[in-house]
Formats: sequence, structure tokens, C-alpha cells
Amino acid sequence: MVSKYKKGFTVLTAVSVIGAMLAGCASGTNTNKPDSSANGGKNPNKVTLTFETSVYAEAPHKSAIDALIKRYNELNPNVEITVHGTDYENFWDKLTTEIIADTQGDIVQVYPENVATYNALQGGGTFLNLDDRIKGTDLEKNLVGQELTKVDGSYYALSNYAWGSTGIFYRKSLFEAAGIDPASIKTLDDFKAAAIKLGVDKDGDGRLDQYGFSSVVGSHPFISSEWYRLVARPVSGGIYFGDGEAGPYTADRINVNSPANVWAAEWWEDLISNEKATPPGTRDKKVSREMFWNGQAAMMMDGPWFIGMTEEMDAKLMEDIGLLPQPVVEYNGQSYKPNPHNNPIVALISKKTKHPDEAWAFLEWMTSDEAQAIIAGSGMIPSSKAYAGTSEYAQAHPMAAQFFDFQENLYAPPVMDPPIPELGTISQVLVNAAQAIFIGHKDVKATLDDAANEMKNSFN
Repeated sequence: MVSKYKKGFTVLTAVSVIGAMLAGCASGTNTNKPDSSANGGKNPNKVTLTFETSVYAEAPHKSAIDALIKRYNELNPNVEITVHGTDYENFWDKLTTEIIADTQGDIVQVYPENVATYNALQGGGTFLNLDDRIKGTDLEKNLVGQELTKVDGSYYALSNYAWGSTGIFYRKSLFEAAGIDPASIKTLDDFKAAAIKLGVDKDGDGRLDQYGFSSVVGSHPFISSEWYRLVARPVSGGIYFGDGEAGPYTADRINVNSPANVWAAEWWEDLISNEKATPPGTRDKKVSREMFWNGQAAMMMDGPWFIGMTEEMDAKLMEDIGLLPQPVVEYNGQSYKPNPHNNPIVALISKKTKHPDEAWAFLEWMTSDEAQAIIAGSGMIPSSKAYAGTSEYAQAHPMAAQFFDFQENLYAPPVMDPPIPELGTISQVLVNAAQAIFIGHKDVKATLDDAANEMKNSFN
């Protein structure tokens, strides 16, 4: 799965690109007209729907989505669903442009924090209100992240695809050689002690060639997100806003420089500056993963998609990999459960569609066990709690099923990024601050105070 850093947009950005769309520079073909060519002209009333998604650029998601659409087209020969998308980074600007020009897909996949933002791009709303199809049904409580799809108390999306949380992957052989019992790692301090112990000079040349934890320390956004997912958010409630990144989203509620977040940044800097704990050169997640695969690092933070990556790279390596939940954080005499966000991918129905009932029928079918089994091939965890909790799923995807167990039994409710247009701006401010602290070793309190001021200014 792509790192979930959705690009923020501004009205200025939208206006600057709309001219090109209206001039015909982007593909605005109306695919909702009756399609007589798709079946040799025999059925001019065949319904055609377009399905728009950012994750289609990734092979596992492409495979899963293609299989979903193929199967649904087989079950419903009068309905043809086609998919279009673009690479992840360009998807969000493209979607902005399309919505303003009213050329977006009939069905659009996004993340929960995108729902309010993109719905507001059109006067009266871009997408259909789905209250009459969701409220009072089992869909409300049986789908992971469904509660996150509301705008002003109403549902505008269905959480019918998949999600993924984070945990700590570890190399069993390296833990055994160091005499560390994985079950002994309960708290963040246990984790730090293990990371330091796992940093060793194997060949005795005076240089470390094995490290404890391959955290990203570079220009990549993970330099901030690994820190706040593992340490800051559990103790502060939110890296941007308090109370679980809840509104009102106003400048006076910026939380980045709260005492808990300052403590978390000091704790994290102490961890990653320890030469035994974190290897040098982990400039991005690709390097971090490679160090874990080749045995240079004994632990790494990642999600269920990493399982598929590892199996594709070297399936036999899976025999030496275990998984731990994120540790409990102890701060000011209290214990805080981890609360990593779970990245659900949700689907909306465009108001422009000529076939809302057929679009809904497809989205609802995606919540079925048959469809959820197909979705499991994406490397993420299917959204249906009923299916993800079955022995069938656990047997087919034993390690991924552990993430479901963590979410249900060990983690606090996930804290998601705030669903605001300013997210792109304030997340970049946070990345810059993390680089200053964790690479430049700048004063933590002063740096986060400056970051808070920058974030506040972005709301003005």
C-alpha cells in the first residue's frame, strides 16, 4: 500500500487547473451513456459505471480490483464496470479538477479524511448522501471505519474495501541470538531496550553491522509519521489537534507543541540517536525495508501490505519473521494503548451518475464474503469485521489476521488525520520540524513551538 500522505489542495490550485479541463485537455468522456459497442450492439440499455481509485497503480490492488470487477460483471451481465485512475501522487489533483468540471467517476475511492473536502468542491455536495442505504442497517457496525465516513452527521461513503494498521515486524533468528523473548516487549521502554540490545558488531571489526530498529531518518514523510504513530498520538491524543484529532479545526486548537508531544519527540530522538538502535542511511521506507530483509535490522514498523512485499521478494524469509503489536506507552505515571490509524479505503457515489441504484448494488456486493475474499488479495485487511474475523481468513492470511486481533483487542480506537483542506500544509510543516529535530538535533520545544505558529498561520 502507498504511504497514506494525501496531497492537500487549495482553491487556488483547483482554479489553476480547471481551465485546462474545460478546454478539453483532460479526458472528460461521458462513460454513462448506454454502451451498445460493449456487447456488439445487442443490448443498448446496458449500464456502464466508472470506478475511480488512487490505489490501482499498485500491482496487488490492481489485481484485486480487476478480479472484483470481472466477477461482478459476470454476475450482472447487464452492468459493465470499468476502472480508471492515475499514479497516487497525481490522483488527488486530478480528482479535484474532475470534480470541479463534473467529470469524476460514478464511483470514487478515497480515504475518510478526504470525504468532506472533496464533497465540498461542488455547491450542494459532490456525492450522494447514503443515509437511507446505511443508517439502521448492519453496515453501520460491521465495517471497519464506517463511522469515519460521516459529514455533518450523514454518511457519504461506504467502507467496503480494506484497511491496514501498523505493528512491529521482527526477525526471529536475531531475537533468539540476542536472547530476547518477543513476548517480553510490552511497553515502549521494553521496545527501546530490545532495540539497543539487538545492535551488535557481529564480525568484531569495531563497527556495528546489525541494528535494532530500522526507522526512517531522512526527507521522507515517515520521519514524522513513525514518531507520532508510535509515541506521540497515544499520549497526546493528536499531533495536530487534541481529543483524537477532533474539531473544531481552528488555529487556537493546534496541539503539536503540547507537553506530551514535546516529551514524545524527546523520547524518539533519544531512541534514533542511539547508534545501536537505529541504522544510519534509512533515508526512506524502501531502505528501511531492505535493511530488515537482509538482516541488518532486527525490527521494523509496517502494515499488513509488508507481508505481501516480503513474500514476493523471498517467500522463504517469512519463516523467520514474526509480528508484535505496537507497545503500550507509559507517560506521567499512566499507560496509553497504541492508537494507529487504520487507513480504510472507502467508496462514494457521484451525484452525476445516471445509475445510483446500480452503483450502490456494486458497492454493497463488495461487502459480501465472496468479494471480501477477493479483496484480501490486495495485501490489506478486508473491511468486513465478520469476514476478517473468520477462521477461513485467519487460515489463509495468518499474519495479516494478527493485525485484526490487535485492532479488536489491544489497540485503542484509531486516531485519524484531520479531514481538512489544510492537512497537506500542516503535515509538511510537521515533516520539516521532524527533520530539524531528528536530523538537525534542534531544540525540541523551540522547534515544535515554531511548527505550531506555522500551522496556525496556515488557517489564516
